[in-house]
Amino acid sequence: MDSVMIKKIGDMFRRAHNRTFRGFEKESNLVWKGPFRFIQAADPQFGLIDEFKYVNWDGPIDKAIRQSIEYKSRGAAVWDDEINLCKLAIEQWNRMIPKPKFVVVCGDLVNDFPGERQRSDQLNDFIETFSKIDQSIPLVLLPGNHDLLNQPTPKTVADYCSKFGDDYFSFWVDGVMFMVINVQYYKDSTKTQQLAKEHDYWIDCQLKDIRNEKNNYKHVIVFQHIPWFTHHIDEPDDSIFNIAMEERKRMIKKFSSNGIRAIFAGHYHRNSCGRYEDLEIVVTSAMGAQIGNSGDKSGYRIVDVDVDSIKHQYVSIE
Repeated sequence: MDSVMIKKIGDMFRRAHNRTFRGFEKESNLVWKGPFRFIQAADPQFGLIDEFKYVNWDGPIDKAIRQSIEYKSRGAAVWDDEINLCKLAIEQWNRMIPKPKFVVVCGDLVNDFPGERQRSDQLNDFIETFSKIDQSIPLVLLPGNHDLLNQPTPKTVADYCSKFGDDYFSFWVDGVMFMVINVQYYKDSTKTQQLAKEHDYWIDCQLKDIRNEKNNYKHVIVFQHIPWFTHHIDEPDDSIFNIAMEERKRMIKKFSSNGIRAIFAGHYHRNSCGRYEDLEIVVTSAMGAQIGNSGDKSGYRIVDVDVDSIKHQYVSIE
């Protein structure tokens, strides 16, 4: 396990337990109480802005990987930019009236992968920074590839869960169901085949619950890290930014046919949206480093939920 100071990881970071989220259990959150909003953010990824000064990820991928390994081996990364951006965002969230029902961060909490040199320091600063969220605003976390490795292992999953609670779970807010999934199992489950099977079975159980007419959820919303696709379900496979076609279509059709109408993701480090039938895929750019020439700035998404609509707007951190 990374040598993160466990005493610094407060209770607010570990509320996902037994495949649900403490305070948002199903039994006490089935009644619609009126419109509400939440914050969806992604990829604070402490350390990536500095890495982009030395590593050219827009060039050949093999060369970029070599540059990244060399850069990280020096252990000289800094992440003051990410800390300052996240502090400013948190100040904005804390001032909101009414307060958001929750903040969800869709993975890649820090830049260094498990086992890399500065991961523990980055995690400690992430924890210190995000502990400043108003205690009345629950913080929902989920893992990305930088939290588990591009090819997760049972150990990296267990280490993440020991720090931040379950890697997938459901929760409920005022008659709306939210599913938090670990999409890394769909990107590469070579070393986690049993965990991936358990995760797939769990999803099927959640979809069965959705089909139960007694529940009558107003909406069902999914959170994940890597998007199934960034623009269109038939877009070519990408080794980094989407899920391979076969798994993508299998899961998207499963979600769509069971009444899920919105999936919020991150990972792409720029904003994008796509649709499949009535299902909207919303890809939110990073709180930290931006990729490409989209013109997007570091930011987060405000999502407003009404009885018959889900509306969202990306907000730059300024």
